[in-house]
Amino acid sequence: MLFPQSPEARKPAAPDRDQCRLRKQLDSILKVIKIPVTEEAVRDVFNTLSRLREIMRLVELNVGEGGPTQVTLAAFAFAESESRSLVRFIETRAPKIKSAKWPLREALAGMCFALRHEMKTVFGHDLAGITAERRPDEVRPDFMRAHGLLSNCFQQSIITLARVFDPSVRGELLFDDYRARFKQSSVLLRELLALARLARRAGENPDAEASDLLIRELKGFCQGTLYYLMYKDWDEFEDIAGEVRSSQGSARHGFILHCFATYLEALVNQVRMRSVLSDQSPASTESKPLKKSPKGRR
Repeated sequence: MLFPQSPEARKPAAPDRDQCRLRKQLDSILKVIKIPVTEEAVRDVFNTLSRLREIMRLVELNVGEGGPTQVTLAAFAFAESESRSLVRFIETRAPKIKSAKWPLREALAGMCFALRHEMKTVFGHDLAGITAERRPDEVRPDFMRAHGLLSNCFQQSIITLARVFDPSVRGELLFDDYRARFKQSSVLLRELLALARLARRAGENPDAEASDLLIRELKGFCQGTLYYLMYKDWDEFEDIAGEVRSSQGSARHGFILHCFATYLEALVNQVRMRSVLSDQSPASTESKPLKKSPKGRR
């Protein structure tokens, strides 16, 4: 999935360095495969997935710079074609590899299912109906959501396949941005939990002190950690945060706080589902007091 930061902080990883790192790690994994026909098939899958990640990198760059909509659509179309070709390759080639054992067959079958599912979501829903005439700023949320879904799918497919041959493989060993994404998601989860706790406390205690504390922490969150949410959630979060601030001191403040706490719990559940957190211990993301947020866009 995509984890946008404030505009001035967004710097894509260097493609050559990232690709060299990934290629080196995958080559070491391929060396343990002793049967040539199996090694060749797995190498082809790795190569296609790596190529798909590069396409998504181009999408991220073009969308981030407000580039032409038609360029982004062309890149997505290429990614769709490559993904469908990969699924066909796996479904026609894998059954013919007699040496392929059950763990490999299971991983490839799961990969095909995930690719089909995300392609249906992206190309059958998120990007359906978007034309080249649309302004880049109008379709940016749709592009970023599609980018996040596909990028995460390609990355997780590489990790899953690599673990068939080396169960100790971790995302941070393969991808330069993996550790940063884990840290961002961990901070986001921790601060959402803390905000939810403050919102419930403020709702249960009608005194101004609890609400003042929540609003101070909420302001800091909106100036920094907000950018670790999905892009599509930014405006909605700020709208609800604005309601919390504007309703303070009014009769409806308690109801708004209840709604906000419920909304935060939904966001927490979404963040917990991020694959970058799936292999980590729950202890690393327990609720802790909010710390001062980094400088944001305001």
